[in-house]
Amino acid sequence: MSAVFNNGQKDGLTAGSGDLRALRKRLWLRSSMLVCSILVFALAAAWVASAFSARDANNVALQNVMTDSLNRGSLMEAYEGAKPDVPQAFASLIESSKEEAGDWKPTATAPDTYYSLSGPVQSPFSLAVFEGGSMAFLVPPHNVISGDGDPLYGAFNWCESALEELTNIALSNRADAGKRPKPQYIKVQGMTWKCATEIAVTSSRYSKDATGDSGVSLYSDGRLEGYEKDGYLAARVYAFVDITSSVIYLRRMAMFLAAVGVVGCAVLVLVCRKIIDRALVPVAESQARQREFLIKASHELKTPMASLSSNLDALVANSAETVASQERWTKNMREDIDELADRTCKLLDLVADPERGDSKA
Repeated sequence: MSAVFNNGQKDGLTAGSGDLRALRKRLWLRSSMLVCSILVFALAAAWVASAFSARDANNVALQNVMTDSLNRGSLMEAYEGAKPDVPQAFASLIESSKEEAGDWKPTATAPDTYYSLSGPVQSPFSLAVFEGGSMAFLVPPHNVISGDGDPLYGAFNWCESALEELTNIALSNRADAGKRPKPQYIKVQGMTWKCATEIAVTSSRYSKDATGDSGVSLYSDGRLEGYEKDGYLAARVYAFVDITSSVIYLRRMAMFLAAVGVVGCAVLVLVCRKIIDRALVPVAESQARQREFLIKASHELKTPMASLSSNLDALVANSAETVASQERWTKNMREDIDELADRTCKLLDLVADPERGDSKA
């Protein structure tokens, strides 16, 4: 079948069958565009689904951090130990962790001021900012390197300077935002963090021995001084979640899917070309039979037509002869007409049944 099509393509498409050549090109382009569009859409949908899954997972982690901050006792303790800025709040956090853990000595390879607050990687944390600008950590950040960090960590250097830069950017963005700020995406030293803001409100008359309601309420917006005038303790809580791994995963996935899309489209284009070529085999064979019919018709009808024309010329040239002497010319003309009719019928039979014509040939 393919050989027949190749021959037909060579004779027809190259030798003057412009319609078939244009049809083949048009079908190839449209089918290639269709299947490539479907592939690209499927790959894009897979990436979008992964992005939504990563977003949902990060939102759950962010909500968990915010929920961990809903502790009335912790909010009061944070208020009592609040510091004017992030470095002092972090230093206070380190001192409290040292007191709880007892004497701690750094390893020989770590800086003297390095303290790990447990946790192998950057973990979610939350920061409470009270009226007047004092602040304290509700959920502590983990594995923070002191100072400007360690060059061995490269771009992803989770250190005190990165922590301070991250929290300051979040506070600055919140100050410039509207009443209901959306979650922030902050890039710091190669890391990407997601930050959400809520207002935590609880009663200012807290006692560890109290048996009354010790709940903490969250509000999306409000002024801290307004809550304090009503006798409540209020703080703006910033929850942070490191989404660097999600960003890297989605970026690598996008690159992988792009490579798959390029290779897949190239393969699909070749497959479409092969399918279109095979589908046009009957068309090529039909055109080949049509050309064969025209060639045979031209050849088969040429001889009796030439003989008939010669007899007519002879009859005209000998017009002075008697009718009896002209019978031989009319007889020859009758024979030529019969032969012409017979060959015409055979050619029509060949068109109607090509296999029959081939077997007779």
